[in-house]
Amino acid sequence: MAAGLRTSAVCASLLLSLTAWSQSTPSAGPYRVLTIDQLVLHDEARNKPLPLKIYYPDGKGPFPVIIFSHGALASKDSYSELGKYWASFGYVSIHPSHDDSVADAGFHGTLIQAISNPAAWQNRPRDISFIIDSLSRLERLAPELYGKLDRRHIGVGGHSFGAYTSELIGGVTIKLPGQARPESFADKRVSAILLLSPQGEGRMGLTAQSWDHLRLPMLLMYGSRDFGAWGEPAAWRSEPYSKSPPGHKYKVEVVGGTHMGFAASSRTETVLDRQFQYAKLETLAFWNAYLKHSPEAAAYLSSNGLRAFSLDTANFASK
Repeated sequence: MAAGLRTSAVCASLLLSLTAWSQSTPSAGPYRVLTIDQLVLHDEARNKPLPLKIYYPDGKGPFPVIIFSHGALASKDSYSELGKYWASFGYVSIHPSHDDSVADAGFHGTLIQAISNPAAWQNRPRDISFIIDSLSRLERLAPELYGKLDRRHIGVGGHSFGAYTSELIGGVTIKLPGQARPESFADKRVSAILLLSPQGEGRMGLTAQSWDHLRLPMLLMYGSRDFGAWGEPAAWRSEPYSKSPPGHKYKVEVVGGTHMGFAASSRTETVLDRQFQYAKLETLAFWNAYLKHSPEAAAYLSSNGLRAFSLDTANFASK
């Protein structure tokens, strides 16, 4: 298919997915999705392997790159439905397994131990930057990716501990134990960040000033029953939005939504399933607006286009 026709098809499919149901599930995009189930990068500087799973479109690139960071104890194989959905609309979605992965790193600690470890706070964003450093290397290790990776348009997203990872990449600073000055892990090669169920002030080195320099476009989504690991109220998860500077920031609260609703896959008509479908639509619009510069997607975000689709079970804010 010629490039212009392919672009038109993508835009048409995007508009269809953003405005209508296909039964109870948003329609996939025009691209057939291919998968690299296991690819391991080795970071010589930190002497560590980094397992990856990659979803990519069966088409001529280059395509924007999304790097998605899993929640604590999960792995590269989690969140597959999001990876496949984005790839069907013309993205290469790269999913690493961090050191707290039970399946891929043999982590034996508890959830609280995983998210309370200052070494993990630092290593997770370094994993993301290492992947960006290695994009050319990925094309050599997996020739099927050659010509598909658009290095000028990179988004980073994540759920829970992965959302924390993503916002550190976006410019959020943290106070590490024993250090007087806040630490930054910002990677200026990243164009936009997605935060699903992030953390607020008072945990994991986050302070009232942590979000002062978060200037990248950001989409934050959380549920009204999405409580913190230490019992914080769900609204605590919205603080990265309220405490960051204005400019291309979006917040969506899913009424009745829970913490694991963003990690769900297709199921029957339940609140969790609806939460997951809302996330598919809103995140696709966000990536299209800021990684593909789609005016239609930007208009959809700004007009709270998900409201009608959600039957007013989602609350919106932007600044």
